[in-house]
This record gives sequence, C-alpha cells and structure tokens, in this order.
Amino acid sequence: MKIFSMALLLIFMASFSAAQAVIENPSKPLSENAGRIVTLKEDLRIEDTGEGFFFKSIVRIRISSQGDILIMDRKQALHFDAQGRFLRNLFKEGQGPGELNSVEDIHMTGDRIYLVGNPPKILVFDHQGSLVKEIGFSIHFLGYPSDRLVKAESDRVYLISGGRPDPAAGTGFIEIPQNIFEITLDGKTNKIASFPIPGFFQGSESGITGQATWNILNYIVLPTGQLAVNSSPEYGIDIFDFDKGMVVRRFSRPYSRIKRSGPRRGVSVSGSPTPPPAPKFIPDIQALHSFEGKIWVQTSTVVEGKGILFDVFDIDGKYLDSFYMPTSAKTWEKKPANMDFTFAAGCAYLRERTEDDLIVVKKCRLVGL
Repeated sequence: MKIFSMALLLIFMASFSAAQAVIENPSKPLSENAGRIVTLKEDLRIEDTGEGFFFKSIVRIRISSQGDILIMDRKQALHFDAQGRFLRNLFKEGQGPGELNSVEDIHMTGDRIYLVGNPPKILVFDHQGSLVKEIGFSIHFLGYPSDRLVKAESDRVYLISGGRPDPAAGTGFIEIPQNIFEITLDGKTNKIASFPIPGFFQGSESGITGQATWNILNYIVLPTGQLAVNSSPEYGIDIFDFDKGMVVRRFSRPYSRIKRSGPRRGVSVSGSPTPPPAPKFIPDIQALHSFEGKIWVQTSTVVEGKGILFDVFDIDGKYLDSFYMPTSAKTWEKKPANMDFTFAAGCAYLRERTEDDLIVVKKCRLVGL
C-alpha cells in the first residue's frame, strides 16, 4: 500500500531541490560471503528471581556505552550493571517530582538515563540513580509504540510522538502522523519533521473514535548524528539530518515481499462495526539497527533452518552484505518468526521464555560476522 502524505512529499521535494539522489541498490550485496548464518553464543543471562524486580512484558532493552543494561517492563525501568546484577528500579509511580504514572520509553547516554512518560515529562538520572532534572512539556501522548525518545544532547532531546489525523477526514485508510519534536531543557517544543505511517482511521465530526496501524516508525541514530528512518511498509530508508531539518538521501534495494499467512485478520477499532482487513503483505522492514558504523536492516524474511535475514548498508546507502540470524520465536503455525534484538559492542541482547514459561534476558556474542 503506497500512500504518501503531503508532509512527506514536501520533505522529499526539499531533498531533491538540494540535488539529493535516491540510491537504488542491486538485489544482491557486494560481499562474496553474503547469506551466511551468524550464530549466537550466550555470555550472560538475567533471570527473574523475584528479588527487587520481575519480568512480565518486556518492551525495550537499552545498553549504555559502559555496558549497563536498562529494561523497560510495564511500570518498571530496571537498571542492571554490565555483569547483569540488579541495581535499581528507576520508575516511581505518582505525579510528584521524579514520579510518573506510566513509562513510555527509556534512553541511555554516556552519563545519563532518561525516562519518558505520563504525565508528559522526561526524567533525567545519572547512572547512580539520582534524579538530575525533570523536563515537563506539552505534547499529548497517544501511547506505545508511538512515543519514543530518539536521542539526547546536552541542551535538548528529540522525541517521536504519534499525532492525530483531522477527525473531519472521516473513516478509511490514511497516513497517521509520526512527528519528531525537539524539546529544550526548559520544556519548549518544536516539531521539526513528520514521517506518517499508513493506518485505518475512524473519525467523525464529533471527534476521533479509533485508529489502527500495522507497522511502526522504525528508526536508529547513526554515528553521524543523523537519523535513519523507515516509515513505509515497503523497503526504503530515509536519512534525516537534524541540522538541515530535512531528508538528505533515500535508499532501498529490490525485495520480495512476504505475504501474511492465514486469514488477514483486522485490528479492532473502537467505533468501527467490523475490523478493517490487514494488508496483504507484512512490512518489509521489522527494525533498524546501528552496528559498528553500519546500518543493519532486520527484514521480514525468516527462513526455516537459517533464521531472520539482515541486510547491511554503509551510511551512504550502499548495500554491502547480508546474513541470517537464528530465532527462537515461533508463529501460530509453529514456524520460525521474527523477534526483537538490541545490538551493542559485538553482542545481541534478547528476551526469551524458558520451558517453565519464565522470561529471561540474554546477552549473546555474535559468531560468524
């Protein structure tokens, strides 16, 4: 489904006027060793012991430059050291200083930890768990997975938050705004870009009654400070430059789309008598990762006996390599499925369930890169 919003078109037009080209890669990467299997060797495991923390529904795993591990799990922001030892839960429920009713995202830099949540504010901690600053702002959160902290600088942070379409647009498939905001330390906000994603919208003159989407805005901050973004369900990456406030290049490669297996079940939308049908194809890109100066694209291709297909690009958008990574996740048909990874310092961090149905977090070395 190709739907381009006016906002995104304007960004592309601005890029083209600055003589920026769209980079089209061949279907095969440059590496002669492409298509190999990269295996995972477990180095560390964090288990739910019931002492100080619990795992119920892990949303995100973040790794600091020192190797500290921060895990977001419902109303928890769990901080572990590089050896996997539990240090603290940074989340405190409430509406007072240093408190939140819910956590929407977590983020780590060299010396700071950030919690984003409701009521709309950002809590800034040092790595010893002391509250350094609280930044309130006026963006209205619509809930996970829309509200995420992109990156933090000494005097500002950048946040992605899902926007609301115009209720007068009526009901149907449209593009739903995903806005990037710049927030200064005194809480001033400035929308600097929008990358809409396709979705189903239920609206009326009296207001919005519901919406549903089948893919999220994938992004990763590059070593250059730029943002690699995927907003379309089809294969394509935009490089957004914060200083220029625009997309400076776009790249892709030919990709065989993956059909949804089983019935095209819709997503329930409040106010809609019948759920809208899901798109025919799965989104081509499941996640973006930054690894050792390269862009890793986690695709929707999962092959029995091999695993998940990853593509490797350089920052300029050249298709360099590809490999498969084993997965422990299964579909409803008991076939290999995609899963979430966090990569840092030559390792993959992932969550799995044991035979006793307990959640564990693993740190695994990547073997065969």
